[in-house]
Amino acid sequence: MDSDAFVQAPRRHAAAVYARCRRILRDGEAARDITQEVFIRCFDRRATIRPGRELLAWLYRVATNLCLNQLRNQKSQRMADADVGRLPTAWQEKPSACEVLELLAGLDARTQAIAVYVHVDGMTHEEAAEVAQVSDRTVRNCLARFAAYGRRRAGIALAAGLQGGKP
Repeated sequence: MDSDAFVQAPRRHAAAVYARCRRILRDGEAARDITQEVFIRCFDRRATIRPGRELLAWLYRVATNLCLNQLRNQKSQRMADADVGRLPTAWQEKPSACEVLELLAGLDARTQAIAVYVHVDGMTHEEAAEVAQVSDRTVRNCLARFAAYGRRRAGIALAAGLQGGKP
């Protein structure tokens, strides 16, 4: 796509991309953020995208995928928040550095690093994602894996285990 076509792309298609995102997310602010991300990605790949129908299809596909990722991230966050609410009071407190390091032995390197960033260094999820060069979703997944591993090591059954699944 040449530079003129790229300049015209947001003018021609931003409203349609935004409407698509708004329909999926039902949140105007999040839809604006995703729409901006779609056109950033369009700029990054402008050399391989053809204008016209192919461009619009590509924009819709990217917008849809980003929206679905956003919805999955929100669901993961709600589930992680709910898991914290089910933990005994002692587990809701921040573990000490020694407790964290003791639990790390049986986990993969990325999960270990992220657990240290958040629970030892006191980083936010966003800061840990930036340092580890991963997404916020990956940080949440690693922390959920760390928490589940810690519960297993401590002998606390997971909620699924209480409902007949594997503990």
